[in-house]
Amino acid sequence: MSQAHYSDEEDLPKLESISNALKCEQTGHIMEAILLYEESIFKLNQLSNSDPKKQHLCVKYLKLYEARAKQLRDQVRGHLHASKMLEHIVVERDARGRSYQRLLGAYLNDSVKEAHLNEPHLSEQHQFKNLLNFFEVLVKNCRYLKYIRLTTRPDTALPKNQLHVLQQIRADLATGNIHMNFQLDETLHDRKIVLSSGVVIKIGRGLHYFEPTEHMYTLGLCDYDFRKCLATEVDVWKCRAFSKPLKEPTERPAYKQPPKDPENHAQGLPNVYSSD
Repeated sequence: MSQAHYSDEEDLPKLESISNALKCEQTGHIMEAILLYEESIFKLNQLSNSDPKKQHLCVKYLKLYEARAKQLRDQVRGHLHASKMLEHIVVERDARGRSYQRLLGAYLNDSVKEAHLNEPHLSEQHQFKNLLNFFEVLVKNCRYLKYIRLTTRPDTALPKNQLHVLQQIRADLATGNIHMNFQLDETLHDRKIVLSSGVVIKIGRGLHYFEPTEHMYTLGLCDYDFRKCLATEVDVWKCRAFSKPLKEPTERPAYKQPPKDPENHAQGLPNVYSSD
């Protein structure tokens, strides 16, 4: 994959998202690179409007980053257009044994380095619990997971609570060397999970296909295999991987504390949640 190279970098506005986008490209995290380029474009537009002296320079780099983001989007779009369906699953009402692990575990493995989740509904307590349970399964199965991008709708009733919960989850994932970004999109409707391995999972009800438990102390509180399900359907698609293949070390590194150098996040070592 060709990389973007830019001259006059000493004149480049010091935006962390630009640096991170380039690092993501170099390490094969294409989907995250696209979003970081888009974030950089937004910030450069703001800078251009607020500081006329830097407008010419900002426009110069805006064109470069917009072109590169388009190239990467076209690359991902081409992969998706060439995808084929792997599996169609029907989940019947009141069915049990359909936890995230049972339903999706076969597709969550060491080839996944980044995951993008579109889940429109994240405002109620049970919805955040579903999100956490899914993240537990994702992190446990995907030893080399380094990036998670979550997109959801803003909670108009309790926006501060939603922001607080998502920030808590992001901070907790960071202790395991996993970088999570989230964005709020009031137009979001589609529910899907896109993995860097090229697997795309679409669940009719998103993460929230479980019936509410009847009371607090009941089986299914922690193990979702015991929970009854609402009727839904799941489609699993496969296309070319969005990231470079990872060469697995012959021996797994022992548990260690998160590195202070952020560059270590993309070096291909297992996240610290991994266990032997």
